[in-house]
Order: sequence, then structure tokens, then C-alpha cells
Amino acid sequence: MTAGLGAIAREVSQAGTAISTGLKPGDIVYADSGNALEGGFIIKVDPDTGSQTVISSGGNLVRPFDVKLDAQGQLIVADTGQYGALIRIDPTTGEQTVIKDPTESTLGVPCGMALVRGDAALVANAQAIVRVDLAAGTTRIIAGKSDAFQPLGVTFANNGNELLTLNRTPTPEILRINSNSGRRSVVTRGDLLRSPQAMVANGNDIYVTDVANTDGNYGVGRIIHVDAKTGTQTVVSEGGLLVGPVGISVNDSGELIIGDPYTINRDSPDLYDGAIIKIDPRTGDQTLVARGRGSCVNPRGVAIVPGEPQSKSGHGQ
Repeated sequence: MTAGLGAIAREVSQAGTAISTGLKPGDIVYADSGNALEGGFIIKVDPDTGSQTVISSGGNLVRPFDVKLDAQGQLIVADTGQYGALIRIDPTTGEQTVIKDPTESTLGVPCGMALVRGDAALVANAQAIVRVDLAAGTTRIIAGKSDAFQPLGVTFANNGNELLTLNRTPTPEILRINSNSGRRSVVTRGDLLRSPQAMVANGNDIYVTDVANTDGNYGVGRIIHVDAKTGTQTVVSEGGLLVGPVGISVNDSGELIIGDPYTINRDSPDLYDGAIIKIDPRTGDQTLVARGRGSCVNPRGVAIVPGEPQSKSGHGQ
């Protein structure tokens, strides 16, 4: 069933136009799945110093996967816990509010998402793409369901004029969804795509987190560039700090910010404590921004507060 895609394509979010005092331009916000005792975490990282601050933890956060910043400066979190949930978090106070649907159960277990204007989110739940009214909590399926449609991520390309979804079928692919008819067409399929986790678009440039291992398991991570017009795939960066990258975002300078829960601590090769990594998409150069610690060693989805940070200096590996 498909409905309202034309309107959605015209509603691309301008998230972050009114930022809470709890965040500043350039800040990195990421979801960490935490552990069974303390639950999940939403963490802020200063991109200049690498210092980390917990915004919110536990409570309704069970296993957060993705995080976005809405137009009011609030955080919207997709949580893949036992039942799945969307959660709104005030970045100043850490207060959590579960976004519920009182009459329907179409949300499923939310993974990747994209925000649109009008206080709404598009959510990929591995079965369908669901539109969620973030104020009322009501949901409706806009694309799905079929055996060949297992969307894990959703984003906009071409400056917001087309909807793209990351389809985790046996041969992974990126699909374009027509904004008028809802018809799906293949942008790219297979080739370098092995076990993609998330994607982000910057104009006609699509970036995907994946691995180089032929079995699709973590070990050697890679970031793939896909041309939204031609479907051509190229490797942006591979190996190094990338072991099994999950989350990805683009900052205002065009640099890629990655959440990798498998990054190895080079001071202790047996310790996978995860990391936030910055990558220059032109050169593939990697910079360690922050490393996981304590109970927070599973960085997943990442978001960037719009606006240039005062400094762009990196950190050693």
C-alpha cells in the first residue's frame, strides 16, 4: 500500500533551524545500544575536543538505533528494543517522551528514519516504510509490504526531491521510490554492497556503511559512495578504524561522521570499544573523533547539529 509520497517529497525536513541550548552547531549526537542493565544511551560529542556528554540514558531507551534532530531542536530516536519505539528527547534536560500510536501497530521495530516537515518521520522497519505523525503518534504504511522489500534505511536525495530506501534483501540494493506513483526502481544493486547498515545522501551523493568481508560479517569495514543518477559504486574508505560501521551522517563541511560499534582499541587489540569516526569523502582519510568507554561501547546512528563548529581540528588515533 502506498499513499502520499508526493506530499512527503515536498516536505523534506529543515531540521535544526531552532536549536536547543543543550546543543551547539557542529555537535555530534549518537545512539549507543548500551547494555541490558543500564539500557541505551544518547550521547553528545564535541567535534573539536572529542569530549562526550550523556544526554539521556535508560528509561525508555532499550536499544536505540538511529537519532535525528527535528526543527524544534528535539531529538527523535528510533529504538529497536523488544517492541520497538520512537522516543522524543529534550537535549537540555534529557527528558524522554514515548511517541505512541494508540490505535495502530504498524510502527514495527524502527531502524533508519528520515524526518519531514509537519512534525513527521518516515521509518524503515525491515518490512515497510511507515509515516509517523510525531505529535499524534498515528502511523500509516506508505511503502510495503512484500517478501522482496526489507527496508533498513530511508533518506532523500537530489536535494530532497526523491525518496531512497536501503533494501536488505539477499542481494542488497538501493531503491528509488517515485513520489507520485510509489513505483520502485533500482538505483544500484549488489556489487560492493555486502551487508549495508545505513545510508545518507548529500545531493546526488549517497554514502553507505558496509563491510568488505564476502560473508557480510564485521572485520573490515567500508564506506561506499553511490551516484544517485547512475548507480555507480565506489569505495570511499576501507579498513583502518572501520571494522563494522553502522551509523552515518554528513556535517556542514561535507565530511562523513560514522558510528562504528566494532572499532578496536589499538591499546588493547582484544577490546572492541567502538568509535565515532570522521572521514573526508574526497580522500578517504579517517580521523578518530571519540572512542567508546564504560557501558557505552556500541555507537550506532549519528546526527549532526547544523552549523559550522568553531574548529575542525581532528584527534589522534
